[in-house]
Amino acid sequence: MVRMTAAIAATAVVAGLGTLGLGETMRASGDSAASARLAHGAAVEFFRAQNERRYDDLCRLFAHGFYRSHALRNPRTCAAVLRVALVWSGKIAFRIGAVTDDGDRLVVEASADGAPGRIVLVRENGDLKILAVEGAGSTPPGR
Repeated sequence: MVRMTAAIAATAVVAGLGTLGLGETMRASGDSAASARLAHGAAVEFFRAQNERRYDDLCRLFAHGFYRSHALRNPRTCAAVLRVALVWSGKIAFRIGAVTDDGDRLVVEASADGAPGRIVLVRENGDLKILAVEGAGSTPPGR
């Protein structure tokens, strides 16, 4: 619970997925199985980027709506805030669960150090980007 809360707090304090670690562009397609794989990969990259302190990469995962909802001006500001917010954070043990296609968004069930949560992704310019990171019981954005 503490880690998912920390992950959520960190994203809330900073207020996509553009690449995997291999440099492949992750494009969202109309194929639901392919989209689910990409959403799963985006969720994994979200946690790995935090654990590896790759804040610029982490900020590239976020959708424009995430930036707006957290009053972030740009990716540079996002990365600076993350560096401060996560300076004392430890590695997050995470598990990625089921991916649900919810029409205009994909929802990935995940846990961080055993605490359940969800990562909400949207299609933006053909890519999947993170709109929100929610703990159990959170209200989905725009719903």
